[in-house]
Amino acid sequence: MSNPLKVGMVGTSGISNRHVTAYVEHPDRVRLTAVCDIVEPLAQEYAKKAGVKAVYTDYDDMLRNADIDAVDICTGPNFHAPLAITAAQAGIHVLTEKPMGHTLQACRDMIEAADTAGVTLMVAHQLRYSPDATAVKRLIDEGKLGEIVAARTHLFTEGTGGKNPPSAADGGGILLTNSIHHIDLLRYYVGNVKRVSAVCRSGQPPMQNVAEDLVVANLEFENGAVGDVFAGCTYVFPDRAFYMVLGMGGTIYSTPSPVMGGPAESPLHHFGPIMYSPREDLDRQKDSDRQKIVHPPFEPIDSSGTDLSLNYFVNEILHFEECCRTGKEPLTSGRDNIESMKVVFGILESSHTGKAVDLADL
Repeated sequence: MSNPLKVGMVGTSGISNRHVTAYVEHPDRVRLTAVCDIVEPLAQEYAKKAGVKAVYTDYDDMLRNADIDAVDICTGPNFHAPLAITAAQAGIHVLTEKPMGHTLQACRDMIEAADTAGVTLMVAHQLRYSPDATAVKRLIDEGKLGEIVAARTHLFTEGTGGKNPPSAADGGGILLTNSIHHIDLLRYYVGNVKRVSAVCRSGQPPMQNVAEDLVVANLEFENGAVGDVFAGCTYVFPDRAFYMVLGMGGTIYSTPSPVMGGPAESPLHHFGPIMYSPREDLDRQKDSDRQKIVHPPFEPIDSSGTDLSLNYFVNEILHFEECCRTGKEPLTSGRDNIESMKVVFGILESSHTGKAVDLADL
């Protein structure tokens, strides 16, 4: 592998604009050396912004001729698997946006191709790479929450869709385009899910072709904890995104995030401040005055003490570079992420059949 890691960007609209910061700020570690998009004006515009001279409209041409060690795939979901597999077969490392693949078999094929070629396959679930998530995981691993018994995630947005609303054929609605991040984060904190039951609703603007716009799902984790996923779009809702993790020894919860599209929204603040309260503090309050109903004393978690950027997109791409260089398994590897994809496809199947789905059967 070259030093720095040389990367070809594939797809130059949407999320790729969040990825470019890492390449501009850390050219000593990761450097964009090629840009590819089937729409040449978009590719040229992106290349100019990123300071890249090599521009392609043909992916295979880029793989054959560009000076790259890896690709950063930021296309629509249905293209992730074929693009990743082709790159792996060419000996190129792969960072792909979520969702990993449009079917579970596609996800398995991606993993097999990367393993056969001996290249890194990583899925861009950036929420795991925030300083806050690192701090929460540290608290959990240190036993500060005790036995985890429940978790939940809540996401509502008016912004999904825009001028080009997603459809089932394009890779899904709110579940696959947004809540997949939250499901993955709960898995990071709590562990794998073994069973799901769910109801999904579809067809309201701005969704098309029965893409899901409202999801209510129950999760059963392998460790015995339970959870729920509540998500939708096209609804006016006061709190856009938050999550909770409940343990016998304490509770973690995120405060509501800024309103989507509002002046406070940024790639640095998907959630509001993350709060923590140990059970012992509540017990002390109860002991001091048993006649009063008290609220637990929550305090913001301490996410200092790391060298992480506040921009989790930067952190994920630098992690990708490290894994390509050292051979280390990525935190959000394809092998890990297929468990998040099982949750998503299990939710969709449960909604379709009206029955609980055991993920081991998928």
